[in-house]
Amino acid sequence: MNLMNFITRSLGALTAGLLALGLAACGGTAAPADDAPATNSEPIVLQHAQGETTIDAPAQRIVVLDLGALDTLAALGVADSVVGITRGNVLPESLSQFDDEKFAPVGSVKEPDLEAVAALDPDLVIAGFRSAALVEELSKNFKTIDVTFDYADGFYEGIEFSTHLIAKAVGKEAEAEVQLKEVADAMATAKEQAPTDKTALILMTSGGKVSAQGADSRFGLVHTELGIQPAISDVEAEAHGDAISFEAISETNPDILYVVDRDAAIGQDGEAAEQVLDNELVATTNAWKNDKVVYLDGGRWYIMIHGVDNAVEMLNEATRGL
Repeated sequence: MNLMNFITRSLGALTAGLLALGLAACGGTAAPADDAPATNSEPIVLQHAQGETTIDAPAQRIVVLDLGALDTLAALGVADSVVGITRGNVLPESLSQFDDEKFAPVGSVKEPDLEAVAALDPDLVIAGFRSAALVEELSKNFKTIDVTFDYADGFYEGIEFSTHLIAKAVGKEAEAEVQLKEVADAMATAKEQAPTDKTALILMTSGGKVSAQGADSRFGLVHTELGIQPAISDVEAEAHGDAISFEAISETNPDILYVVDRDAAIGQDGEAAEQVLDNELVATTNAWKNDKVVYLDGGRWYIMIHGVDNAVEMLNEATRGL
């Protein structure tokens, strides 16, 4: 056999062998590629306000005990992952999509129904702020995270923390960056519009009474972020502020009055903030005389404060009409 014939026969045998292998691979005994087992994703470690929680995959059955977190979930496009929510007397208008029977009620913020939570078989429970005290107990039975932050550490920084935490839990970190950019842009615009040469006093009305709110309170961003000077510098950062008389409001004489009606925010009957403040003493202030009394949306400023979409609306509202 000459060399050329040897090469020709060898190549022919090799080709036939490869063809046979190819036909076998196409036979009915081989498993389709789509049926190949998926590789498991890495566990997701969530660093939250009270520690660390690990979940196996992005959460898809979420019970929410904090309405700010609910706002953020909606903004991230995962409202359908929510299976249960806490309900107060009223759900803020901007969360009306959750006023639906498919979102099971699980009690109140401070007293959730643990049996109702368990019945929903959640893969994550999100708590925070008013419900933060329940995290330790909840964690005994459910994967739980706490989105609480200290307003004194910065409004944007807090929104950033809670948004990143929630986004990581649901696998929407890229979407979170888009939402946070909107907050940063709204912050920049509000700072440009804020009258930093003026003084402001933040008031909350409840049950006909009035309290002053300081720079470190949940409403303090008008001072700490926007740079409007506080009319009173030593207000305690208590949950509901310091009680203040109409005489003190008159003597302080702020250029701007920011007002939150707590009763309206929580759906409680009571005298409206406009009526509470409509008296001769408050009327002596520059704010009243110059029509610089800003009635803030109680649902946004008292209930949903730290929601990422809500934060944009708060910043827009803070300088509206000034």
